[in-house]
Amino acid sequence: MSRVRVDRSSPDVVDVVLREGVGPLVFAAKRWPGEVLGSLMVGAVCGVPVYLVMALILSLEPGRIWALVGIAAVLGLVVNTFVILYGAFRDVNRLRFSPAASPDTMTVVRGSRTDRPRPLTDVRQIWIDHTITESHEEDRKPVNAKITLYVLLKNGHLIRPTSLPKWTTDTTALCQELRQILAPSDVQVDLVVRRRVQYPSMGGHGGSTGGGS
Repeated sequence: MSRVRVDRSSPDVVDVVLREGVGPLVFAAKRWPGEVLGSLMVGAVCGVPVYLVMALILSLEPGRIWALVGIAAVLGLVVNTFVILYGAFRDVNRLRFSPAASPDTMTVVRGSRTDRPRPLTDVRQIWIDHTITESHEEDRKPVNAKITLYVLLKNGHLIRPTSLPKWTTDTTALCQELRQILAPSDVQVDLVVRRRVQYPSMGGHGGSTGGGS
C-alpha cells in the first residue's frame, strides 16, 4: 500500500484504510527478509563475546560451539518468523465507522478477521504519533520516519498500534479526516509530531524533540 486513504464509497460506512492490496501472508513475506535476517545478523554480532567465553573459559571444541550457534540461530529464526506472522494476522488493516453520516460505532478490521462493532462511547482517544529523525547536518534532511496510529479505549485497553506508510502518509490531513468523521462523537483525535536529530557518534539517538496536536 502506498498511502492511507478514506473510503466513502459505501453509503453505510466510512473506512479508514490503513493497509490494503495484500493478504497477511504476503505482507509477512515482505517484512520477513528485513526483520528476521536483520535480527539474526545483530544477534550474531552481539553474541561474539559469548562465543569467545565458551571457547576460552569453558574450553569447548569449535564443533560444539558452532553447533550451539546453529541451534541459537534456528531458534531465533523460528521465534522471529512466528512474531511476524502473528503480527501480520493481528495488525489492524481498517477502522470502520458507521453509520457514515453520524458514526456511533467503530469496527476494527484485521488481517484475518473483523472484530465485533464497538460503540464509540467506549473509545477515549485516537492519536497519530509521527516521529521524524533528521540529519545532524545543517540541512536537517529527514533520514527516517515512523508513524503509528493508536486507539485508546475508556477501559484503558490499547488496540494494537498500527504502523502506517512513513513517507506517503500526510499525517496532518489524516488527522483532519478523522476529526471530521468523528465530529458528531466525543472521541478525541490528536496528532503528535516528534523531531529528533541523528548524530553519527550516538547511533541515531538524541537531538531536539517537538510535539503538536
